[in-house]
Amino acid sequence: MRILSSLILLIALAIALVSATRPVVLMHGFSTGKESMEPLKSWIEEAIPDIYVLNVEIGNGAFDSIFTTMDSQIEEFAQVVQADPKLVNGFNLIGFSQGTLIARAFVQRYNNPPVFNYISWNGPQAGQFGTPFVNIPWVDKVLGTIPYEKTIQKKLSVAEYWKDPHRIDKYLERSLFLADINNEYQVKNTTYKENLTKLNAMVLTYSTNDKTIIPKESGWFSFYADGSGTEVVPLQQQTQYSEDWLGLRTLDESNRLFFYTTTCTHRDHPIEDYCKPYFTNFTLPYLQN
Repeated sequence: MRILSSLILLIALAIALVSATRPVVLMHGFSTGKESMEPLKSWIEEAIPDIYVLNVEIGNGAFDSIFTTMDSQIEEFAQVVQADPKLVNGFNLIGFSQGTLIARAFVQRYNNPPVFNYISWNGPQAGQFGTPFVNIPWVDKVLGTIPYEKTIQKKLSVAEYWKDPHRIDKYLERSLFLADINNEYQVKNTTYKENLTKLNAMVLTYSTNDKTIIPKESGWFSFYADGSGTEVVPLQQQTQYSEDWLGLRTLDESNRLFFYTTTCTHRDHPIEDYCKPYFTNFTLPYLQN
């Protein structure tokens, strides 16, 4: 009888572990801090009362999101999540705007603890090319003129994912971040692909009313054709996809890559109630597996 009782207890514990809700980690965007993600955190906790949600802030938030290098922000993000004992068995990850790149880079470079579902909200996945982006006049002027100067690449986070379709050679030569994490260099980083293809799901969203991310379709890894500032090339028609540099085609062909659009303005996406239905329909299902 004692053996049977112990066996039943072990089975119950196993079921509890399997059915336990996975934690969620949130990563805020450019020129904001974690306060911008607090409404989203509330939406998640309201929908899944027993869930653990970690809302990460890099440095002091808004200032450091602009003037700290992307690599440093990713390293800090990794330190925060790796130090949290509640995340040791893995988590689901939501990034917003610039935070989508920090979150994805964590998966590609670390993935420890493992990320199960990666959810990207309005991110410049394939790059940013358009001002006003920062709405700080001198910063926007720099982005429009000398984004690939070494000093600018090391001082201004957005410059590191600025992709000028008229200067692709300069981008590939000077970009300190995006060209790397998008595996655009001639020598590919196989770890990036290996880690991304471990995901259960990659969820990509962009807003049809986004005036901040340019082109807005960058949220789906679509981007301007080389030499053009008007023609947007879908992901599936790019070499990025056909040669599977990051594993996006692998995810797509195994039904693990999902695309959604919203009508929220860029800033409103994680904070305004009229955007909440998009969370309910396009994000919440991926937090429950």
